[in-house]
Amino acid sequence: MQTRNLTDEEVLQLGYQALVDGLGPVGFLRFVRLYEPPTGDYAEIREKMFEGMTVQDIYDEAVRLEAEREKGSEAGR
Repeated sequence: MQTRNLTDEEVLQLGYQALVDGLGPVGFLRFVRLYEPPTGDYAEIREKMFEGMTVQDIYDEAVRLEAEREKGSEAGR
């Protein structure tokens, strides 16, 4: 992808979207919380992050990720 002509905001949005695609929304939030100092408006970030998702979608993703985490910890026993 040619990023030379993108604004900083566009690069950030593409980066965030790549993280959401790779980690899922819950994983993305964990990543942001771990690696970025708290700046900006959380409500605005949350709105962009979960745009187009229902509460049920978010819940289902959290349940799925928790099940994966539990499965991974059981495999390590």
